[in-house]
Amino acid sequence: MRISLVGVGQSVPGFQEIWFEIIAKGYRKVLRPDTEVVQRGLKVGLGDPFDYTNHYYTHLNRGGIVEAFLEAEREGFDAGVVGCFDDWGIKEASAVVDIPLIGPGLSSMLFACQLGGKFAVIVANMPGLVPQIEQQVRAYGLQDRVIPGGVVADIHDFGDTWTKGFEDPQFVADGVVEKSRELVSLGADVIVVGCCGIGPFCSAAGLHKIEVGNRHIPIVDAQMIALKTAEMAVDLRKGIGLPFTSQPRPAKEDVARVRSIFGLPN
Repeated sequence: MRISLVGVGQSVPGFQEIWFEIIAKGYRKVLRPDTEVVQRGLKVGLGDPFDYTNHYYTHLNRGGIVEAFLEAEREGFDAGVVGCFDDWGIKEASAVVDIPLIGPGLSSMLFACQLGGKFAVIVANMPGLVPQIEQQVRAYGLQDRVIPGGVVADIHDFGDTWTKGFEDPQFVADGVVEKSRELVSLGADVIVVGCCGIGPFCSAAGLHKIEVGNRHIPIVDAQMIALKTAEMAVDLRKGIGLPFTSQPRPAKEDVARVRSIFGLPN
């Protein structure tokens, strides 16, 4: 089985390999040995992390993500996962791609609903991100499963997380633990690390739960859950022919017609 992990930023030589090793430390614990994950950045995409809080910039960026999923299907991948909690490009690409496509946001939050009554989400400490993820929770109809005020920013500035995490993933994990204990005291049964730049550092540090009293509180790495969900989706599709989406599929000729309007290759 081959899963294409599509990044949401411009491919940077050297960096992709370093970051992939961090992600792999987590997913290797849960995926089968015969499941191969191939990470790729976008041929054209955003580079500055703070650009992702601008809706127009991310609108433009989605096109590159969709193209990467189309390419993955043409290359014979069994499934695709986007490397961002916002699930960018999943809905759009699922309208024309037949292989299962998984977003870390939806898959991890639905998984959290199976682990406890109420969950909370820790997102990257960047301007405007908390209300953005709150809107995502509402769009998925999960607002009643999140504790009041349960979408919160990480205690560390995202710049510090990104730079210090490579040298010491425990630095990132310690911040998540501190914030998680606060959220548990407010009623959370499960903590979703709602950032695919924070979650893999936590997994690399071995953070998957915390103990509070006599309870074990799950700490969910959204990127890891998305990859495992993709593996399961492929098994179900191959085993019983279960379709992963009920969206209608346009004819290939019609897709080509619309792509040509926008100057996209077929």
